[in-house]
Amino acid sequence: MSNKISRQDLSKIGSLYKEIELLKKEIDGADTLRPEITADSVMGSSKHFPYQKRVFAVTGINYKSHDLRVKRLKNQLKRRIDKLVDTVVEINAYIAAIPDSEIRMILQCKYVDKLTWDEIEDELRMNKRTAQIKLQKWWNEK
Repeated sequence: MSNKISRQDLSKIGSLYKEIELLKKEIDGADTLRPEITADSVMGSSKHFPYQKRVFAVTGINYKSHDLRVKRLKNQLKRRIDKLVDTVVEINAYIAAIPDSEIRMILQCKYVDKLTWDEIEDELRMNKRTAQIKLQKWWNEK
């Protein structure tokens, strides 16, 4: 993302927050992944006379492989979260750098807080049409 943030970039910020939360839940749930069951067979003999050779089936959980899989998944999810957080920080920094406080508040309400125009009117105590006009004028001047 560059210094110039578009409307599309701003409109994504709510989704970015939601995706970050979902990824955090996925990381928390990674430990509940089903471990891999492994099976093998070994040669042995019965413990009673006549000691005849026979094949025994052995099954178990490959904990080493499972732990590596979980660790890899968690690292992958953490990298995705880091990228998303970087984007969110960049968008928030862009909004914070806007000199006009009314525009900053409108952008915050509209894109970050995902408020409707009616809710923005209540929140900012500004007529919604005035807020819409100010924002449109700002976009056009940008």
